[in-house]
Amino acid sequence: MAWIVIGLLLALIAIGMPIGFALMIAAAIAMALTGIDLIMAPIQMFSGVNKVVLLAIPLFIFMGELMGATSISDRIIALARALVGWMRGGLAHVNVVTSMFMAEMSGSAVADAAVMSKIFVPSMEKQGYPKTFAAAVTATSATLGIIIPPSIPMVLYGVTTNTSIKDLFIAGIIPGILLGGAFMVTSYIFARREGHPVDARFEWPRLGTALRAALVPLMIPVLVVGGLIGGFVTPTEAAALGAVAALFFGWVMQRDLNLRTVYEIAGTTVRQTSVVMMIIAGSAVLGQFLANEQIPQKIAEGLGGITDDYVLRMLLINVFLLFLGMFLHASAAIIVVVPMLLPLSREMGIDPVHFGVIVCLNLGIGQQTPPVASVLLTVCSATGLRIEQVMGYCKWFILAMFVTLMIVSFSPWTATGLL
Repeated sequence: MAWIVIGLLLALIAIGMPIGFALMIAAAIAMALTGIDLIMAPIQMFSGVNKVVLLAIPLFIFMGELMGATSISDRIIALARALVGWMRGGLAHVNVVTSMFMAEMSGSAVADAAVMSKIFVPSMEKQGYPKTFAAAVTATSATLGIIIPPSIPMVLYGVTTNTSIKDLFIAGIIPGILLGGAFMVTSYIFARREGHPVDARFEWPRLGTALRAALVPLMIPVLVVGGLIGGFVTPTEAAALGAVAALFFGWVMQRDLNLRTVYEIAGTTVRQTSVVMMIIAGSAVLGQFLANEQIPQKIAEGLGGITDDYVLRMLLINVFLLFLGMFLHASAAIIVVVPMLLPLSREMGIDPVHFGVIVCLNLGIGQQTPPVASVLLTVCSATGLRIEQVMGYCKWFILAMFVTLMIVSFSPWTATGLL
């Protein structure tokens, strides 16, 4: 029955049904076939979303949208150019560093990809970079949005596994820096091979000017994450603090925002939040069915029974997550799949915080790999390119992500060293 339900779920997603509805339909059919009263479905749906900490999701989305609608992105790009534009293939490195900064402000890889693809792909193309290379760099570097705090998938993981969101945010810092470094190394290799240009030579006065201009915007995520890490605010309060700070900066200090713009941003936030909440609600129903059928325990026993070797077990977990990440939205994957693997990870002695980072890295790779490839599709849609065109370059950046995943998987200190 479990495999029938999972097969039905994947089939519904494959024909283009929204993931939230696919989860609900698959769960309802499973409940009907196993004799569970369907009245339990709406109860489980409400229970799944009735958590105060989930308010952090719309607030982080709202904060990211506010900051994307102001001059903040221009200031961040100017700072990134002053920092790394002097390197061979400078604008590609600027793209990656900008994504690292922007990751501190949105928590969503798709949102970062949508903004950055409109800015960087045309700029890089004008400087002589292949358009497909520019799209590949933009798509893969946007993945930093779910690794570097704040991260919406980490919030969902924390809620699903009852793990400290504060610890998860701290744990994402070193892996995020490693992943950004891996992207820059890959970009540099292509720059040397294809003769990509330097963006601008390094100048201390230019760096100072850019830093002063970007100081206030950079302080907003520092305030949010710092307040959370310091224990002064909860995740929801931190998100609210960031949203208020972004609104004050954009409306009062810079006057980039007006009532109409804020209204449109609020509408965008509601639409994005509704998608996530529908997925959470549908996942809650399906998750309850899987728990009743003891599917998580059976999968853990099945994977664990293949081998007792720690390395092989870790590789099996990663392969399983990578495969499912290719078909499931990150939110659905976390809520449905993580409870299946958590018993095995605990048996192996993996810290739940470390495991959370492993999950997010795997799902980040899934956002770049068809058929779902949500981030890559966002960039392709914005640039008018086809996935197969971009994959020629993207596969090498995905390889860099896989290498980073292996380092983090077998080096727990990369996730827990700052705790």
